[in-house]
Amino acid sequence: MGLVNECLRPFVHVVGFTNSLERKFRWLSFPGLIRGIGIIHFFVFVLILFNPDTLNLFRFNREAMAEGEYWRVISFIAIPPITPVGMPLLMTLFMFFLLKITFLISDSLEHAWGEFRTSLYVYATLSCIILANFWQGPVFAGGGGLILYQVVFIAFATLFPNIEFRLFLILPIKIGILAIILGIITLLQCFQGWQVAAHVALTFLPYLVWALPRFCRLYAARGKATARRAAFQRASIPEGSTFHKCDQCDATDASHPERDFRVTEDGRELCDACLESPPATPEP
Repeated sequence: MGLVNECLRPFVHVVGFTNSLERKFRWLSFPGLIRGIGIIHFFVFVLILFNPDTLNLFRFNREAMAEGEYWRVISFIAIPPITPVGMPLLMTLFMFFLLKITFLISDSLEHAWGEFRTSLYVYATLSCIILANFWQGPVFAGGGGLILYQVVFIAFATLFPNIEFRLFLILPIKIGILAIILGIITLLQCFQGWQVAAHVALTFLPYLVWALPRFCRLYAARGKATARRAAFQRASIPEGSTFHKCDQCDATDASHPERDFRVTEDGRELCDACLESPPATPEP
């Protein structure tokens, strides 16, 4: 049984970077960048499997940088999100599945965005993670690989929310649901303190800059589509063919589609406006 099903049409269309920007900075494009990061994580995983002390050489450490270990500025990104601690065989199996998922994310993002835009997103995310570590320190355990996967995964889930993962190779679950769960967990982590909240906000800044304007446009487009659909339905109903009619003001579901109609105890059908209005007092 496959780990995931076929890719579906993206939820949000290609991001709107100008073509002139891509022509000028095409040299920044790195085909298969996310794939390459996943392969590095796998090799570092194997290295840690045979020598666990190697993990400390990759960690972000400002004191060690001051002593000349400058590679730690970026080397913490190579720490895999899964480390072979406790159960090496099981962790190795999880790392293999994670590598397959990384390849899927890489190919899907490059298909939706293109190699240049995908590379810029990864560069921006890595830069924000490094700035956050210098600003607040590495507040999350597991190194930069895990945080990078979170930001990339949420972008992938935003584009393709209907892809189904096979949890334990059996249980199907849509990736959009997993992204919502991950987002809730990330928000709960922010309540640990303002340092953690600032670290998360800076780390997810590239995703917020990309996603928030598109969600706002999507919400506005859905509102316009709902209004057009309601107007079309009102215009398409033949004259005289109504399902509800108020016995007091003669309003119908065609003339006033926003009203609700109820049948009273005496058998009269009234709209909500007439039901809420006080009864008329008879003249003496």
